[in-house]
Amino acid sequence: MQEHLQRNFSQKILVAELAAVAGISPNHFIVRFAKTFAMPPHRYVINLRLYFAEKLLVGGRLPLSEIAYLAGFSDQSHLATTMKRYRGKTPTELRFIR
Repeated sequence: MQEHLQRNFSQKILVAELAAVAGISPNHFIVRFAKTFAMPPHRYVINLRLYFAEKLLVGGRLPLSEIAYLAGFSDQSHLATTMKRYRGKTPTELRFIR
C-alpha cells in the first residue's frame, strides 16, 4: 500500500479504492492505516505531495503553478495554503531559503 501511494500521490486517490485493494471496508482501512502510519491516509498523501513540492522548490526553477500541478495540488493557491498550514512557510518563502 505504501509503495502504491508513493507512486501515485500526485493523482486523486480514493480511500474506497485503497480499501478494496486491501479487502476491507473503508472505515476499517482508515483505522488500520492510522495505526500503522500514525496519521490518516489523507494526511499521509498530503505529506508525500508536500515533500515532493519542497524538493522541486528548493532544487529548481519551475514556476509555482507547475510544481503545484506535478505534486498533485489543484492549483498554486492550494499548494500555498496547504504548505503554510502544514509546514509554516509558503512556497515562495521556502524557495528562497537557500
